[in-house]
Amino acid sequence: MAIERILILRFSSLGDIVMTTPMIRCLRKQFPSAQIDMVVREDFLDLIKNNPRLNQKKGLARGEGLQGLLELRRWIQSQNYDVIYDAHRSLRTFFLMPFLKAQQKFYFEKHYLKRSIALTFKLPLLKHFGRFLERYITPLYPLGVFYDGKGPELFIDALAVQHTQERFLSGLAKPRITVGLIPSAQWQGKRWPLNYFRELIEKMIIETPYHFILFGGPADIFCQSLAENIPSERLTNLQGRCTIAESGALLEACAFVIANDTGLMHMADALGKPSILFLGPTSKESGCLPFHPQSIVLERNLWCRPCSKNGQALCIRKERYCLTEITPQMAFESVIKLGHSLNL
Repeated sequence: MAIERILILRFSSLGDIVMTTPMIRCLRKQFPSAQIDMVVREDFLDLIKNNPRLNQKKGLARGEGLQGLLELRRWIQSQNYDVIYDAHRSLRTFFLMPFLKAQQKFYFEKHYLKRSIALTFKLPLLKHFGRFLERYITPLYPLGVFYDGKGPELFIDALAVQHTQERFLSGLAKPRITVGLIPSAQWQGKRWPLNYFRELIEKMIIETPYHFILFGGPADIFCQSLAENIPSERLTNLQGRCTIAESGALLEACAFVIANDTGLMHMADALGKPSILFLGPTSKESGCLPFHPQSIVLERNLWCRPCSKNGQALCIRKERYCLTEITPQMAFESVIKLGHSLNL
């Protein structure tokens, strides 16, 4: 059977879409002449719009209800795809997939039951799941698509990078080594304590020559307290000021990032930037590790973790020791270690 038209469905979220990029690359290698299209949520289109391995890139408006899904279904049916890959397995794709026509359909395996049992009863059932960026490829083995070991990738227009960096960083003294700070996460339970982040920032300002970029979304107003009284020539607070594309362009300017387990960390990873990563309620077994070989993962080996797949679950202890036991001093030592390994 000739495969000429392929569709990938992965509506969200930021980190997950970035982790599908090895699958897209390997799919393109196996089918160099095929039309490969992808549907993501409209606010994540910046993640794929410059990906040369994709043909059509379509956005589904955020908050679209039944009418939006019906319109998407009609569009998909009009394209006559040979292969449709549900790389999301969400309620929306659960609704869509039975009504879509294709010669072959493939589905990402989320292992709901095994994961739930592992997290609830603290059983070592997640150790063999592997990284998400590899697991997105596994369902496509029947098509001859296999992982190439090269990790995630993100394509940003070079001119956009130049303009964005000039807009936000033009006042910096040159040369200046820049480090990204990512104190947010979609779920509060994954955030390293803000007072720890503040203490780390203050120590780095005194003891390192780096300039820092503070990344955050419109709702992350706590970034203001992290940046308070820090000289602007040492820290640029970009909370709520950047699009996804602009954030990518500014991550390009960073030597490395210090981050919670969140999407911007995966963007940095896809741009070849190592991370100092705080892992609390999630763990290495969850499969969301950075790919960069020089990244440093800070986590504590506690009986109670991992306790959830995304940090949404309530902590069953009086505090999140998984995060509070990762001290600012430990993080600072990792900053120095990574700086030396990168010859900064």
